[in-house]
Amino acid sequence: MKKVCCILHGLLFFVGIQLFAQENVEKKDEIIYKFVPLLSSNPTSGTGVGAAATVLYQVDTSSPSQTLIGGQYTDSKSYSIAALNRMYFDGDRWQSKTLAAYVYNNTSYNISDEWLPSLPPLLSDTTVAFNVNIFAALQQFLYLVSPSWYVGGQLFYIDQRFDAINSAGKLFLETRGISNSKRGGYGINIAYDTRSKREKFYPMHSTWIDLTMNHFPTIFGAAQNYYNGVLNARKYISGLKKEDVIAMQLYAQASSKYTPDGALAALGARNILRGFPIGKYKARNMVALQGEYKYRIATTRWRASLFGGGAVLSGGSYGNGSSFNREGDNGEYYSGGVGVHYILSKKENLDYRLNVAYSSDKETSVYASINQAF
Repeated sequence: MKKVCCILHGLLFFVGIQLFAQENVEKKDEIIYKFVPLLSSNPTSGTGVGAAATVLYQVDTSSPSQTLIGGQYTDSKSYSIAALNRMYFDGDRWQSKTLAAYVYNNTSYNISDEWLPSLPPLLSDTTVAFNVNIFAALQQFLYLVSPSWYVGGQLFYIDQRFDAINSAGKLFLETRGISNSKRGGYGINIAYDTRSKREKFYPMHSTWIDLTMNHFPTIFGAAQNYYNGVLNARKYISGLKKEDVIAMQLYAQASSKYTPDGALAALGARNILRGFPIGKYKARNMVALQGEYKYRIATTRWRASLFGGGAVLSGGSYGNGSSFNREGDNGEYYSGGVGVHYILSKKENLDYRLNVAYSSDKETSVYASINQAF
């Protein structure tokens, strides 16, 4: 805990220096640059620190676009790097999203009877340990077909490799049907987005809904055809003061029978229930509800937030052709927490946040990141 507290104090001091040093950048230039530290800390996944650089720019008269590059290293000897570009052009008639990410993760979980089938004892192993290498890429385009309505498509590529560190890890991977795979896929998108140009990074009075249907066929490398559908609906309204924001999210995912482990609905991913390590709890189906209240402190750039939510996982997971349906993760999960936010750019309402979350697993997690959770 002392280690985390020291890191937090250092981060806050560093952010203060960075913000002060860059105060004139957005006044002088059309292009805005920001550099921020990143932090994640969880008893299961360990503590990680890193940095991110973002560039805000504008194409013609469209909404502000963003390029974001970040990386992080954890004390479990894991690391990740990602690059994201969200671009609006042709007067907001077109939206483009490009993502590329690489993750190397040393994973270690305490053994639970619900996680493994009834098999012989695991000798002296007391934890499930394995590592995973993941490379993922996405390209999405959306076109405005009527006011606030967009239609488009996306292409994916995912390369996953798993290596067991001990016998429990090997058994865990085998019984979940987890194996190395390279696969591609495509999706169809429908979106309803009423955010104004100023609300792209910090929505205040708007509705933002995405509906996506994805298909990963065998001709693109999948061991078996699989599908999933994702609904991500967000609503933003004023709070007790007009400067305050109440953010609400409904997230739902349904997947076909032989969806591989890396494509299952997962707590922690996409900020669905902060407080859970990404990938620890997964299933074919998920329904999650979240809410967050963001209180503006006087007339400053600072915000204080309170958030919470719950999720239900169901459907288990067969893995990549496994005949065993692992249902140990099915159930209800909850988390909540508090946060401090700072508006990095007044012009674009770009947000930097520090969140502390507590989960129904009785674990406390800390996050420092750029952009809204949802």
